[in-house]
Amino acid sequence: MSEKITVMLVDDNKIDLFIHNEFIKQMNIAHTVLDYSFATEALKFLEESDESLWPQLILLDIHMPIMNGFDFLEKYVELPAQRREKCHIVIVSSSLDTGDKMRAKESPHVLALIEKPLNTEKLKILLKENKIIS
Repeated sequence: MSEKITVMLVDDNKIDLFIHNEFIKQMNIAHTVLDYSFATEALKFLEESDESLWPQLILLDIHMPIMNGFDFLEKYVELPAQRREKCHIVIVSSSLDTGDKMRAKESPHVLALIEKPLNTEKLKILLKENKIIS
């Protein structure tokens, strides 16, 4: 585990992307922050990038146009397992829908669901407990 990690933000809301990017900077946990407004673009990056460029953490929104967060997860499963095992997904959503929460908890690739706005203290505790950061 390195001291700082690469974080990928996937959210169609530009304001949320900006705020989450600022939160990640303030937390001082990342050496690189990749942000994507579309899940299709984020997935393309993961498909085409060398393993060394992959993020250790993906903060993923659920409700997005073209490809939503759950569609992203379905495609994510098809990516090489050796890459996926070093990458953790936290869903960050404003959805209060019980079905969305259940679906997120059922996914073996989702570490947790955090409701927006992002709670940096909660995220930091989650990352430390799962040994993603020290």
